[in-house]
Amino acid sequence: MAAAAMIEFIEKDRILEKVNTDALYMKDELDVLKQKHALIGDVRGIGLLWGIELVKNRDTKEKAVEEAEMVLYECLANGLSFKVSQGNVLQLSPPLTISRQQLKEAINIVDAAIAKAMGK
Repeated sequence: MAAAAMIEFIEKDRILEKVNTDALYMKDELDVLKQKHALIGDVRGIGLLWGIELVKNRDTKEKAVEEAEMVLYECLANGLSFKVSQGNVLQLSPPLTISRQQLKEAINIVDAAIAKAMGK
């Protein structure tokens, strides 16, 4: 019963189309952050599951573990929660129903936290 209701919701609200559009938006916005912040070594993802790899040096790919922790706690202080994997990869996985405005706010929080971790 619950599964059928969930499938109906996904189809009725066109969640798959929304997520595909949000994925393109996330890719573009995170690529902008990568160009802006040398601390970001790579961004990768699909749908609304994204990883931001933080590195001390893009050539050596040395993990920026301390910086990742600083970014995590700064984001938490500003209302954004996520997980860090492998010590230096910020894992962003918002709910599929997130609004575009909420997505923008989340990216802005990450942007500001990375800038703060870099001392900017």
